[in-house]
Order: sequence, then C-alpha cells, then structure tokens
Amino acid sequence: MRVAVFSLGLWAYAMAASAQMATPDATVTPETNLPDMAATNNWDVCNETSYVLRFAAAYIRSDRMQAAGWTTVQPGACVNVVTPKDSPRFLFAESLPIHRGGVREWKGSVELCAKDEDFTSDATDKCALKNMDTRDYFAVKPTERRTAFIEPSDFGVNAEIAGLQRLLQDAGYKITRIDGLSGRRTLRTITSAKSDLELDKSSTNQELINALIPTAENARNAIGLDICNDGTSRMFAAIALQNDGNWTSRGWWPVDVGSCVKPYDRSLIGTQAHIFALQEVIGEDGEAQADRRLRSEVATPAPFCIAESRFAALGRENCLEQGYAAVDFRPLPADVDVLAIRLTDADFVEGGADGLRR
Repeated sequence: MRVAVFSLGLWAYAMAASAQMATPDATVTPETNLPDMAATNNWDVCNETSYVLRFAAAYIRSDRMQAAGWTTVQPGACVNVVTPKDSPRFLFAESLPIHRGGVREWKGSVELCAKDEDFTSDATDKCALKNMDTRDYFAVKPTERRTAFIEPSDFGVNAEIAGLQRLLQDAGYKITRIDGLSGRRTLRTITSAKSDLELDKSSTNQELINALIPTAENARNAIGLDICNDGTSRMFAAIALQNDGNWTSRGWWPVDVGSCVKPYDRSLIGTQAHIFALQEVIGEDGEAQADRRLRSEVATPAPFCIAESRFAALGRENCLEQGYAAVDFRPLPADVDVLAIRLTDADFVEGGADGLRR
C-alpha cells in the first residue's frame, strides 16, 4: 500500500524531534510481549517522501487496541513493526517541523488519541480526560506487509536523494529543484555539506540526513514570524501575506500561555505581513465567553477574510460573498527577515460580532 493522503497542516506544532530515528533496517516492537513469531507479522512502514516523518501506529497490544507514537523515519528508510497476526492496523504520519512551509500530514478519518510527546493510549480512552489531543488515522489491511508514505511527486526509490535535497535547501544550501535525481549540483552540494558538518567523505546519505536535521531546524528558527502569548489565557492567531501580488489569509494557530508558534518560516521582506488574533475569555462560572480581539492600531483599516474554523482564504475582497467574515488585521514591519510578536492582555479589546469563535 502506498499512502498518498497528503495535506498541509496549518498548525505549527512544537514537536520534539528526538523520537527514534529510523535507519533502513530499524525494527519497532511493542513494549508488551507478543505471542511466538508464528503468530506475528513483520510490517514495513516506509518513507518515500522528501520529508523527515514521524508516525504513530495503532494495533492490538495486550489484547486491546492501542495507539502509540512517535517513531521517526528518514526519507528512503523503512521501519519494521512487529504486530500480532491479522491485527487491525491504523497509521498517522506528519513531517517534522524542521521543514519550510509548515507541517504536512498523512491521515485518514479514524480519530484516535495522540499528543506531541511520545504517548501510548487505548482506543477506548477519552482523549481530553487523558490530557491528549487527537489525530485522524487511516486504516491499513491487516495482511499488508509494506506501507509507504508518498507525496504528489512520487519519488519512490529516489526518496533518499529527494530528502537530502529538501534538507539541504531547508538548511540554506543552494538547491533549486527537489527531483530526487543525483545531478552535478546535488552531488557538489552533498560534498560541501559533509565538509561543513565535519563528516567523513564516505558517510552515507542517511548519516548526512541525520546531521542536517538540527542544521535545518536552526535555519528555520532564524527566519520568519513567531507569535508569542505573554497574556493570561490562550490565543488563536491568523496571518495575511502577499505573494506575487496575491493576498492569502490563514488561521488559526492556537498559542498557549507562555508559548510561541511560527506560522510563517520564510523571509518577511516583500510579504506585507499582517496578523490578527483572538483571546479566550473564561467567565467566573467557568464557561467560555465571547473572545477578545486584537487591536488594529492603524488609522486606515486593513480588512482580511477569516472563518470560524481553520481557513485559508485567497484574496481580501468580497469576504462575505465567499462565506467569510472580514476583520481588520494589524500590519507588521515590512523590511525584516525575522520578527517575533509578543502579545499581552493589553493588546486585546472586547470582541465584535464578526470576530468569530463565539
């Protein structure tokens, strides 16, 4: 089975990238003892994308269905998972937040528990009561021996080179095309990266990928937009950017108290970036009240489209006709590569009828 369930997650997850790093012959076994090998299946979970992925898997453990994560698998690598014979199986995968452009997801429609840190959860658990979130897993045939994550470019056996190209690009090297082909530019850049990272010339591609991961993460953190919550309750952020003369507004990123999110991980120069945010209000009775909304702080209104749930709206005209609400965003400095916005309670005012999330 080759899984092409591919979407761009709008949430900038603060995920730990220290999960198990899979090499082509890595094996994952449940924490509990399985029956003898005649009653088990060897199941290869493979990454044929250009992204470093981590996945969570659900199958029978200790006579009950459990979901557990996370296992990290590099481009071109596989993980061998030992499961009980004929056990129902479910998978969810997402790219690590080291890549430019946000987190990608490979998902289905089966909702099971998960959280950003390593976890194990029974399928019958009430996720909120266990202080866990949910992910939408997809089903895998119990008899399947190999499941591969793919993307629209379908790199297949060239995924390892494609992954190297993407990580080199993410780390700041001059890679203009991610095609999975070992051209002269790619080979020269690989040689240069090995030298920069003080790796031996004979180092494998998987070793180079492993070394590039923290470099790409550092490069991503040094550019783009961070929105931080210095207030007393959770916030939800949205951004508006211009690219090639076209406006796009996106949201929502939840921002917990004392934390930050990175909704945009490229240079802000030329984007004419704007932000909007809502702040949760909890009444004395413990019930949610109407959200407070971010002050605009400009004399000339800068309206953009938003929706009550997660959204990506093209253009900024005729919001109501497109089924959106229109609200005034706050403009950001236009001449910087990187910017951190720290929002406090004083940045918000009582919400209006079009603030949404009522």
